[in-house]
Amino acid sequence: MVMRFSKVYATLFVAIVLMLSMASCHKDSLTLNSLATFDIELQKMSSTDGIASKSTVSDFEAVVSVAYADDTVGYKCRFVASDSISESYMYDVAHSDVVYASIGKPFRLLVDANIGGLEYHGESEIFVLDGEPLTVPIDIESSLSYVNLGLPSGLLWANCNLGASSPEGYGSYFAWGETSDKLNYSWETYSYYNDSLLVKYNGSDSLTSLESIDDAVTAMLGSDWRMPTKAEFDELLEYCTATFATSNGVNGYRFTGSNGNSIFLPMAGGRDGDGLLSGGESGFYWLSSLYSEDTEFAWGFLIDSESAYATSYYRMYGQTIRPVYVNR
Repeated sequence: MVMRFSKVYATLFVAIVLMLSMASCHKDSLTLNSLATFDIELQKMSSTDGIASKSTVSDFEAVVSVAYADDTVGYKCRFVASDSISESYMYDVAHSDVVYASIGKPFRLLVDANIGGLEYHGESEIFVLDGEPLTVPIDIESSLSYVNLGLPSGLLWANCNLGASSPEGYGSYFAWGETSDKLNYSWETYSYYNDSLLVKYNGSDSLTSLESIDDAVTAMLGSDWRMPTKAEFDELLEYCTATFATSNGVNGYRFTGSNGNSIFLPMAGGRDGDGLLSGGESGFYWLSSLYSEDTEFAWGFLIDSESAYATSYYRMYGQTIRPVYVNR
């Protein structure tokens, strides 16, 4: 789910992602392998001055209700601030209910939220699920897709960072091996660090790359997607032309394949503690491979105005991720 604020008007543009499961409390519920996107405009309900905006709101709770003619079922959902460019808020899968709907029953989606101390409400148009799996991209602008760069391996790279709604969007930041973003990035908040010791991927457990349960891409997009390995980034460097570029006012690197297709990676910086470092000046991206010489580090890659190359980073840093598509 992605929510997008308007700074000018007292409205919010919301994309609600429904993940439907056979475990639903409604009969004949539909299993969706992909995520369906619904747009809802949220209106401020009171005359109180003020507009909720990303500059003042880092996260908020909302009740997403599925309203049938004879019944309404509510789900508690949490949204957290996304990239630094768009006014976007990402659905927090780890701290939200899964939203269910039934096949063949017309319903509306209702959204009620208290955002920055202001009450908002919105309603969708009427939807009816017909029993066929919905195949739609997981993105507010339907922009997440993969690009064929003509690589020898046939690997397909996503056109956006994980959590971003455009190629220029920074997206979300993750510590290595964690599957959700957070407000503070340090050893004290790192999931695999306890009492000054690494509890997983520590050299003694023979794990040299992320397991799928610890892959943020797979957790958010499903098993068709994952983080790239160091070897796959090396292939990208070897078989693509990498050039510094500016796209829609955003600095980054463009990787162009032999077939003429390309992807743009923004210089989204990285997070240490609660601050953003080098945004617009450098980009720090995670790879799924552990740095074997010192397991406090994992492989990633750096892009700046002069170069792009693989390097290692402390695992607790918050960095961006560019997914790869593997279901071919």
